[in-house]
This record gives sequence, C-alpha cells and structure tokens, in this order.
Amino acid sequence: MKFIAQTKTQSIEERIYDLQVEQLKHDELFHKDVVIMSLPDRVKHMALHNAKYIGYFIEAIDRSEVKRFEAVLTDAFIITLATANTLNQDLGQSVAETGVSDGWLAAPAKGRASQIDHQAADPFAFVKAYACEAGGLAKVCESWDHLEDVPFLKLMRERNLGLFKLVTGEATLRQLDLESMYLARLRVIEKRTIFHRTFTNQKNPH
Repeated sequence: MKFIAQTKTQSIEERIYDLQVEQLKHDELFHKDVVIMSLPDRVKHMALHNAKYIGYFIEAIDRSEVKRFEAVLTDAFIITLATANTLNQDLGQSVAETGVSDGWLAAPAKGRASQIDHQAADPFAFVKAYACEAGGLAKVCESWDHLEDVPFLKLMRERNLGLFKLVTGEATLRQLDLESMYLARLRVIEKRTIFHRTFTNQKNPH
C-alpha cells in the first residue's frame, strides 16, 4: 500500500481522514480475524487493547524505557483509528471542532486541548488520564451487555476521541513524529503474514 505524503495545504481534518483510510485498508487485509467480528465484539476487542496498554505504559515508566513507551503510544494511536473506523467516527472533524487545527502534530503543546501536565512529581499523569478514558470505554461496553438505557454510540465516540487527543497530545509534547512511527509500525505488522509481498506491492490498487 502506498501512502500519499502530506501536503502543506492539507488540513488536519483531511490528514486524519487519510490515516483512517490507511488503517481501514490495513485492517481489511491483515486483520480479518477482527474485521469479521460483530460490531459489539470489535469495540470490546479495542477496549481490551486499551486496557493492555495501560499496563505496558506503567511498565515502561517504571523501567524508564523511553523507546518502549513510544512504541506503546504508537500502538495506542493505531487502536484509536481502528476504533473510530468501527464506530464510523470522523476523528478529523471531531478534532477540528475542538479548536485544534493548526497542523498535524506540529502545534505547540499549549495549543492542544489534550495537554497533560507533566510534573516531575507525577510521571504517571498521562497514564492516569489514559486509564480514565479507557475505563470509560470499557464501562460503555459493559452497559451494552446489560442493555442499559445509555447512548452507546455517542459515549463510545466521546471516549475514543478522548484517547485520540491524549495520545496525539503526548506525542506532541514529546516531539515525536507520530505519523511516521505509525506507518512504520503498520509495515512491521503486515510482514507477519506470508501474503504481505502481494498486499504491499506498490502496483496493487490497495
């Protein structure tokens, strides 16, 4: 799959949309096991990923493993895109509506709605915020099982948007090129299947 490079005139809405399309193509080709799940099961699968990442983030911080933290952050970004696609959620539009629109991961930290207060006294500030959003998504999934009278889609989208903002905000504060990290990670994942040579051929329409 050949990804189109970002142009200077492209808005953040358009860029995030491109990334969601990239994720859609990736999942359809390389994650058939997840794609064939029912929508409720697919969202629960994403919620389990988020829960897993909370543990990974804590381990990385405890061990002062910066690269490990960045790798988990990239995986968490992937899941926010996959979750958005499952929920038919336009993340770009949602982000733009919050006022964050001056560049893809290039805006100064003070300009991002998801800014986390990084204080030496609390190195787990990001993880705490991430856990709250992930827990909120898990609660909506549980409510679905109980057929509780709640607006499932609305709440799921809100929680996923919160996770997306946290992840991209953290990447910005750490001055990471999250988009490049994301694309590189997809290519690594794709090589796990024997068919990646065909699916990733530049001449392939996908």
